[in-house]
Amino acid sequence: MCEANAYVLKDGTEELYLENVDIMKPEGGKIFLRNLFGEQKVFEGVIREVSLLRHKIVLEKG
Repeated sequence: MCEANAYVLKDGTEELYLENVDIMKPEGGKIFLRNLFGEQKVFEGVIREVSLLRHKIVLEKG
């Protein structure tokens, strides 16, 4: 499987935001995320890092 977990960077630490993300779309300063189970979230900020090998997405408030 190729899904990843999304984390938010806060004060130098990463907090889990959404597990098993399979769709991520940046749209006008917001990032739309949806996971394998249909759960959806919209994050206001930027993509800080995406690691395909570690299945990890790091987001940061903009």
